[in-house]
Amino acid sequence: MKGYVYWITGLSGAGKTTVGNALYYQLKETKPNTIILDGDVLKKLVGPHVGYSREERKERAKVYSNMCQMLSEQGINVIICTISMFDEVRRWNRENIINYIEIYLDVSLDILIKRNKKGLYHGKGNQVAGLNVEAEFPKNPDLVICNSGDTDVGSITEQILAYPCRRNRNYIDDTVYWDSYYTRTDNAPDKASSFAQYTLKYTRPGQKLIDLGCGNGRDSIYFLKNGLAVTGVDMSMTAVKNLREEYKGIKNARFICGDFITSRALYQEQFDICYSRFTLHAISSKQEDEMLKNIKDALNIGGYLFVEARTVHDEIYGRGDMCGKNEFIYDNHYRRFIDLDEFKNKLLSLGCFEIVELTESNGVARYKDSNPTVMRCIARKNKEII
Repeated sequence: MKGYVYWITGLSGAGKTTVGNALYYQLKETKPNTIILDGDVLKKLVGPHVGYSREERKERAKVYSNMCQMLSEQGINVIICTISMFDEVRRWNRENIINYIEIYLDVSLDILIKRNKKGLYHGKGNQVAGLNVEAEFPKNPDLVICNSGDTDVGSITEQILAYPCRRNRNYIDDTVYWDSYYTRTDNAPDKASSFAQYTLKYTRPGQKLIDLGCGNGRDSIYFLKNGLAVTGVDMSMTAVKNLREEYKGIKNARFICGDFITSRALYQEQFDICYSRFTLHAISSKQEDEMLKNIKDALNIGGYLFVEARTVHDEIYGRGDMCGKNEFIYDNHYRRFIDLDEFKNKLLSLGCFEIVELTESNGVARYKDSNPTVMRCIARKNKEII
């Protein structure tokens, strides 16, 4: 479960800290996994060496954004009180933080000068956003709250908590569908996929493999039985719970319920093999970009990336309701079909992979009455490629 990020912004003296603290104590009563980050405190943590030019302010704001994203990915609700008056920063937030709520505290400059709580507006030579430093005011905040002193802080926090968060539309989450899918015993093949058997020749015992979107774990278990140390990751708690119960205590087997797309904690560990079978067509193109960048960082030099996914020439391409380029909602869940050339170019653009094998065919991934057309990609992280 991703945490929420409440990005409270406004000029100095607009009441960001007051509102943020009130929101923090109210939210923490029901959601103890809540923290507050205040701009003044964060500036001290970043260090005195960071200056106050426009570019330095922007770089500091980007650090705050990345910090909020990292914490929310780990299920922490973050309240941050910061000026950060940059369109670029807020745009990044909206595109990269899944549960993002932007709150702009709107107070006229006249009132801010009268308040002047920190003495900024009257000090000679002070560089103040909105006064003598250019400020890019929010263009599309989720909430605009006039905080001129006529509304009590309790009413403001209630207004914030009542706001229905609009999840990042680039983030595909079919967890409910897959939880239901893995509850059914008839959706549990009893042997490894042909792709797992095919790629085994590129592995050797003792290597560390991460199975991205491991599902019921049939390929994870196959690799485990062939001497690899396996980390299986899936966003379906049902699937992971079943695997943990069945393979509890098995050496070199680890099953994690988590986000295999963006989780920085997951990709801090280094692996020899990243395995992705029927994963890419369950996530958006933007999620694929993020996942590939993380895979690049997590793979050891000489490590392999194994990918199998349905392509645009698949038998069910075009069925259901189109929701984006090569994307459809069909059979009650999301599917995206991979263009072979686009994927190849995307992978090579990362600058560290050489493609060992890249094929597209049917007849290799049959299941019951289905004969999908799939891409199979074997890529190697090569230290000679910069």
